[in-house]
Amino acid sequence: MRRVLKFIFYQVYHCLSFIWLKLDRLASWGETRFWIDNVPDAIFTPATYCSYAGWIHNQGFFSALLSIYLEKENPNILDFGCGMGNLAPVCHYFVRNGGKFLGIDLDTKSIAACHKTYCRLTNCSFYLTKDKNRFYTPQSGLQKTEQGIDWPVNSQSQDLVIAMSVFTHLQESEAIRYLQKIHDVLVDDGLAIISFLVVRDYVNTKATFNFTHPLTPGWFTSKPACPETAIGLSESALLKLVTPKFRILRHLEGRVTGGKGPSLQDIFILRKMRG
Repeated sequence: MRRVLKFIFYQVYHCLSFIWLKLDRLASWGETRFWIDNVPDAIFTPATYCSYAGWIHNQGFFSALLSIYLEKENPNILDFGCGMGNLAPVCHYFVRNGGKFLGIDLDTKSIAACHKTYCRLTNCSFYLTKDKNRFYTPQSGLQKTEQGIDWPVNSQSQDLVIAMSVFTHLQESEAIRYLQKIHDVLVDDGLAIISFLVVRDYVNTKATFNFTHPLTPGWFTSKPACPETAIGLSESALLKLVTPKFRILRHLEGRVTGGKGPSLQDIFILRKMRG
C-alpha cells in the first residue's frame, strides 16, 4: 500500500511541479539551466522516485567531487548502475571535448530513458547490461557465472569508475567480483567513487537499514528473504574488501547508518594500486 501511495504522490507531484521547473529555469544560471533541461521525465518512476531538489543536489555534489579528484583531461568515465543517468550531465562537462562517458544499468526503463533524454550529449552513451541482481531482477535470481560481468569496455581503459548505490545491493562474493572488475578496467592510478553502507553502533528505526541479520562475517542485511534489498558491512570488512586493490583517498560518512557526513551513503574515493 505504501508503494502504491508513493506512486500516486509522484504522479501528482510530477504534473504540478512542471510549472515550478519552468519558472525556476528562467531565474537560474546557465549551468543550472543545463541540469534542469536534462532532467528525464522517467525520474518519477518506481526505479528512482527522485525529486527535482535531489537531482540538482546530485549534480552539484558530483561536480565538486570530479573537479577535485579527476585530474586527467578528456577522461573515460564508466558509471556502473547509472539508473536514469543522474551523472550524465555532470560527466558530459568533463568528456565533451574528447573523453567518453558510458552509463551501464540492468534496468530496461532506465536505459531507455537515458537514450531518450541524453541523445544530444556528445561523447555520452548507455548500455543495458545482462548482469543480474536479486533485488532489481528477482525473476532471474542470482547470476551464477564467474565470468559473466557484461561490460563493453576493455581492461585498463577507464580513468574513473563510479558505482553509486550498487555495492549496497551486493553480497560479499559478488562485491569481491565486481570490485576486481573495476580494478581491471581502470588505468594505472585510475579512480573509483563507490558508495557503501558502513554499519556503525547506531540504531536505525527504518527497517530497511537496521542491518540486524548477519550474512558472511562483517556483512549484514535487514531482509533475509532478499538480502540484496540493502546490504551493510562493518568498517573492518570494508577495509578487507578494498585495501588490497585500492588506496582510500577520502571517506565521506553516510548519515543513513549514523555517519557524520552530508551524504546518505558512505562514499569512498579510491585510487587503483599498481601491481
